[in-house]
Amino acid sequence: MAKHGSPEVIITINDAPGGTPRIITPFVTSIGGIAVEDLTQMTMPFASATESHTPTGVTKTPDIAMHGFYADDADVGPKAVFFTAATQALDRAVGSVGRVLVVQVATGLTFTITVHVVKTEIQPKNGALTEYDAVVRQAGAGVWS
Repeated sequence: MAKHGSPEVIITINDAPGGTPRIITPFVTSIGGIAVEDLTQMTMPFASATESHTPTGVTKTPDIAMHGFYADDADVGPKAVFFTAATQALDRAVGSVGRVLVVQVATGLTFTITVHVVKTEIQPKNGALTEYDAVVRQAGAGVWS
């Protein structure tokens, strides 16, 4: 059985809604779990002693958090992708088309989803490197390939 690790991970996200894909792997030290959840509705009738659920046909991807060291590289770093006033305004716009996030988690296993950036945070540290957090939320269905 083959094992897989962080050297296989490649993270790409557009630098703005509808923008250019940027490989941000060198600036990410952790990324939250990637899941596709099938939603169900509880359908337990009266007098039933067992809870039951029926699929609704709707799926959801929980928010995905990214964390790393802040860098102000002109084209590909966290500043360019998450922290410019122009890209933040586009993310907040009602007509935002979202950004494409692609995470290759292992050779031959990739997750692709259109997302909106919903939270960004800078964490200045005393005597240490400045870090950042970004949270993205699904705009469309995520797909494993």
